[in-house]
Amino acid sequence: MPFSADEFKNSLSHFASGVTVVTFSDTTRAGGLTVSSFSSLSLDPPLVLFNLQKNIASHDPLLASGLFTVNILSSDQQELSNQFASGKIDKHELIQKLACDLGHNGAPFLNGTLARIECELEKQVDGGDHTIVIGRVLFAISDDSKRPLLYYRRNYYNI
Repeated sequence: MPFSADEFKNSLSHFASGVTVVTFSDTTRAGGLTVSSFSSLSLDPPLVLFNLQKNIASHDPLLASGLFTVNILSSDQQELSNQFASGKIDKHELIQKLACDLGHNGAPFLNGTLARIECELEKQVDGGDHTIVIGRVLFAISDDSKRPLLYYRRNYYNI
């Protein structure tokens, strides 16, 4: 029974997820992108994963850097999610404007997040039009006083 790409995307939109921004720095520039496909993978060793679209400008620099930070956004960071999702904003300039600090792994991180998970690239796996990025966790910290930003059916929600 065939189905359209629109039907597939609409079905996937029914899965609520948290919102993350993955930040990185290659040898010349920092960058970042909004990612909703983030997931934990393993506790021992500590591994996480996310899916990275192959045709975006951040794909090759992020993988080449080998280091990245998963910033789990808090309920008041919807605008950051939109900025890092936009193809019209220079993410290097945005990171500089936000005055991002560098984490233990040397990658920039966003301030005021619900949590941050600093990683080094463990493995990359082909996933069709995406690359499945597996990161080994080097450091993690969270703020239990904050609430998450959620994404469901192409809209943001808070709990």
